[in-house]
Amino acid sequence: MGTVPKKKSPAGTIVLVLLAAVVIGGYLMITRNKDKGTKEIPAESSEADNLIKKDLFFDYPATPREVLKFFCRITKCLYNDDLSEEQMKKLVSQARGLYSLELLDSNDEKEQLARIKGDAEEYKKQKKEIYSYTLESASELESINTKAGKTTIIKMYFTVKAGSAMKKLFEEFSLVEDSNGRWKIAAFRTLPDAVDFN
Repeated sequence: MGTVPKKKSPAGTIVLVLLAAVVIGGYLMITRNKDKGTKEIPAESSEADNLIKKDLFFDYPATPREVLKFFCRITKCLYNDDLSEEQMKKLVSQARGLYSLELLDSNDEKEQLARIKGDAEEYKKQKKEIYSYTLESASELESINTKAGKTTIIKMYFTVKAGSAMKKLFEEFSLVEDSNGRWKIAAFRTLPDAVDFN
């Protein structure tokens, strides 16, 4: 006859289960604390990164002034910041997302990028930076109907700092409303020094 197997003590089984739970719990606590100690805190996004991340398809600026403000932020970043080649390309691409089809056709992207790179390098050599920009107030803007469609003209200036000297560069932008109701930069030109506006 075979021998009858010994029955395991229920108390012994409970002790083993509790012991295993303590060991596993201790291991998990140690590894969690280790992960917390080595967890990297994400770096704060730069202005360039914030501008690049903006999805112009879903979040396009609503008014001519907002379009131009976004364009000025990009311009300031391109001329002032230490950017990687990739960041510069993406910023130029974002600026072009604000252009009308006609302006895109007349501005080759590679040529535009090369021109901006050259200008930005020249700014750095001369220790110049775009200090600020000022746009005409919304109350002074009017929309007119032209051959291109509903058009708004906005005057603005960049304040350029070189050492302790400040110079204002005046420009005029023409923005046209496209078939989707989005205001696009159709043209811009440099103006002679003009009376300040607020």
